[in-house]
Amino acid sequence: MQIRLLDKYIFREVCLAFFFGICGTSAVFVGSGTLFRIAQYITEYGASFGSVVKMFIFSLPAIAIYTFPMSMLLAALLTIGRLSSASEITAMKSCGVSFYRIAAP
Repeated sequence: MQIRLLDKYIFREVCLAFFFGICGTSAVFVGSGTLFRIAQYITEYGASFGSVVKMFIFSLPAIAIYTFPMSMLLAALLTIGRLSSASEITAMKSCGVSFYRIAAP
């Protein structure tokens, strides 16, 4: 029962950091490339609002290819760092939970 509760706790921490990472890295990618292209199409070609929204939505999968792996790495590092700084990993290991079991979720 304790392992199950521990899995939920660690999974929740990772998910929160993962969604934070997705928002942050997506904002960087959108701000650096996509918004520049959209502004260029509006000024040079006079693109309509509907076509601009379509272009933005269609560019999101290409951005997601890069943001998901970076966000997962960020989530893992932030979660392990936060658990370590609060000495929760030490407490888990003193209760007999292996590091592989902690890293499983």
